[in-house]
Amino acid sequence: MEGVLNFFRFTGMGLFFMGMLLFVITVLNNWLGFASMDWLEGPFWRVYLFFAVSGILMYILITFRRKKGD
Repeated sequence: MEGVLNFFRFTGMGLFFMGMLLFVITVLNNWLGFASMDWLEGPFWRVYLFFAVSGILMYILITFRRKKGD
């Protein structure tokens, strides 16, 4: 069970870092205009923030869950 929880915890952190990285790249692309790819345009920043928030919530809920007997 601990291995499954660790898998989902690290998946959450991966989603968080991926979402934040893509968000920053998208914002920089809007300011500087270095690429014309659709997935780096303005409307996609909401998707990347959703990934980041979902990932950090997954990490927090698994890491700081209540244990039985506490």
